[in-house]
Amino acid sequence: MRNIVLIFSLIFISKLNSQSINVKVLDSVAGTPIPFATIYFSSNKGIISDEGGQFELILKELQNEDSLFISSMGFEKLSFAVEQFNDTLVYLNPKPIILDNVILTNKNLTSNEILEKVRENFEKNYEDGITENKIFLSRKSKSFNEKFNISKFKSTIKEINEGLLDSIRNNLSQENNSGVETLCYYYENHKQEIEKDSISQKIKLVKARETYNKGDELLQSLNERLNESLKKNVKSDSYFKIRSGIFGSDLDVEGLEEVDSSDVESMKKFQEKETNRKQNFASSQRNNIRNIYSDLIFREDSDLNFILKANRYEFSKPELNYLGEQLVYIIECSPRGRAKFSGKLYINADDFAVMRVDFKNVRPLYKLKLLGVSINQYLSEGKFLLSRFSNDKYNLSYFQLKFAQRFGIDRPIKLIEKNKNVKGRRKQNEISFKLDLAVKNVFTTELQVFESKRINLETFKKIKVDNKILPEYTEEFETNFWEEFE
Repeated sequence: MRNIVLIFSLIFISKLNSQSINVKVLDSVAGTPIPFATIYFSSNKGIISDEGGQFELILKELQNEDSLFISSMGFEKLSFAVEQFNDTLVYLNPKPIILDNVILTNKNLTSNEILEKVRENFEKNYEDGITENKIFLSRKSKSFNEKFNISKFKSTIKEINEGLLDSIRNNLSQENNSGVETLCYYYENHKQEIEKDSISQKIKLVKARETYNKGDELLQSLNERLNESLKKNVKSDSYFKIRSGIFGSDLDVEGLEEVDSSDVESMKKFQEKETNRKQNFASSQRNNIRNIYSDLIFREDSDLNFILKANRYEFSKPELNYLGEQLVYIIECSPRGRAKFSGKLYINADDFAVMRVDFKNVRPLYKLKLLGVSINQYLSEGKFLLSRFSNDKYNLSYFQLKFAQRFGIDRPIKLIEKNKNVKGRRKQNEISFKLDLAVKNVFTTELQVFESKRINLETFKKIKVDNKILPEYTEEFETNFWEEFE
């Protein structure tokens, strides 16, 4: 039922505990947040603060760390003993960056020479085997209703009428928020060296949670009326045929049936649906993580192909600076021709490994305006960090992405209930209207890798995937989500 209600709703539309610490990095003079500060540890693992200068320390993940360092370009670096650190505000003192002349002389390379050394050291620097990765994934979204008009409404269900729809529409929030957080083990085969037709990635979910707007009491009451109307008038084994002009698709009706625990066949179907829900959730999380890994700079099909397809970009003169304690070259990339992303590369001056990439699109990723449907994917910006793990090779340690799009539809819509188990004609009920809708969606994705270790092919093959996790709803995310992630 929830899917149906969501469709109708769309159409008619810092806390401390013993497990973690939320920290904010501030400019000691201006008192303003320092976005994207670097936080790294004695093991060289690291994270970065978000655009508001905030980051979260998971205490259980720091048991083997001695020291914590916080730095940002233009500020003095701070260091702390991990066992004594319990601050929620950290102030960095502004400091002009002064580079050592000897270092500048010894590292006097052009951008093309640096990038050539990066390519020469790809195999030595980057992980190319099979890895087990201990991962936190966060995906949050905000949707903004920019336009919503309905006309020419007709319905064969008398309880679903223009008065009910007007009430729902008038009480819909202009902004809706949702989020899913997942803890998991993700297995990535970088070389894809497994048998044909076998999967290259596996995921073992540990736990998950979600939050979303449930609406105020009046809107909940209206949704319940809609729910009851559908239960009363739509058969549990029906499906909806959605038509819009020459377009049409089927939509299964879920959640309308009342499950009888004494009916073996009914219980079996219900259990199959639950199993499918769990498998689909696990698959979606695996695909989300896989898509992130597939965009790393050493992947041939990556859209962030600043290194492997360097002829598509113009590169700035390299600058030497520090990323944490590491001396790095900083090179800015501007697209030539139809390349869609600009970027900034932070390249280790010792081993020529790319340690950080900042990226942002310079033109829309996708635009469509056809037959009353419009899509504009206008923003994709973020960054990722690559760190050394147990095998001394670089792999993804942190990823952040902000993605935004606008979606619009200005078309006639028909929802036709059909049922193949009813004698006579399959058509049961019909709802039709003219819809003029515009919605802006903003998605924020964050991925953090706590551990990454290489495993062999035989171990990978033996990993059994039996995911039975669905996200638990909570009104707001709390910081003790990590407690059982060991």
